[in-house]
Amino acid sequence: MRTTVKVLAASVLATLGLAAAATPALAAAPAPFCESGASQFYCDASSTGTTTWTVTWYSGSVGTFTTAGSTLFATCPASNLGHPVRASYSYFDGSATQYSGTTQFICRSGSWL
Repeated sequence: MRTTVKVLAASVLATLGLAAAATPALAAAPAPFCESGASQFYCDASSTGTTTWTVTWYSGSVGTFTTAGSTLFATCPASNLGHPVRASYSYFDGSATQYSGTTQFICRSGSWL
């Protein structure tokens, strides 16, 4: 009976250990800095290498962009001018995927701030 309990306990601990090892670590990167003007926007991340951007437009649709570095420069869709847009990014730092906080900015048709 004791042997069965020990084997069962060891099996449970081994399974939990494998589950913990398979769970990726999530570390928060800072939210990007973004600004807009002339119907375009620019975002800068604290990332290295390939950066995947997620942009949530005013309408609720989501755009995904991939850049070779830490900056994104794109055009605001006409339907989003004057409205808030949210942006965040992720990147692989060599050991884990890092996810940023989200920033919000207004897509502006006028001059850059």
